[in-house]
Amino acid sequence: MAKRQVTGYSRTQVALHWTVVVLVAFQFFAHDGIEDAWRAFVQGEGAASEGAAVYLHIGAGVLVLPLALARIYLRIVRGAPSPPADEPRFLQVTAEAVHGSIYVLLLLLPFSGSAAWFFGVEAAGGVHAILTNLLLIAIALHVSGALYQHLVRRSQVMMRMLRPERS
Repeated sequence: MAKRQVTGYSRTQVALHWTVVVLVAFQFFAHDGIEDAWRAFVQGEGAASEGAAVYLHIGAGVLVLPLALARIYLRIVRGAPSPPADEPRFLQVTAEAVHGSIYVLLLLLPFSGSAAWFFGVEAAGGVHAILTNLLLIAIALHVSGALYQHLVRRSQVMMRMLRPERS
């Protein structure tokens, strides 16, 4: 049985997208506590500076993993809308690469952070920092692409994630 062609994202896909956006934004803007605690750990001071911010960072990070897996599952099972018919292949490939990168990074970041924090793997902390920067770049490209689609190409690409498909 072939999958039907979808013209937009489902309510669940949209809700998962924006929930992950909020969690990732929280991680970026409220990371000082975990950085301080990690610095203390690396300097051999133990976890003396643990606090609510640390546990919130860990909790939000761990929560990103199942939400990202659910997004990937829904994308595979339900599908995603096709790009605009007049969109150049270069933009399609770029969008696919950026989306793929974001998904991979959303999966790797909780693992690298967990390896660093729970198992004391110092190298994983460095990897986590690099992956965080890569995610920032991918998000910037993603947002730029959505704005380009909306403001320059005047397509409905961005609106598909703002208004769920009615089905």
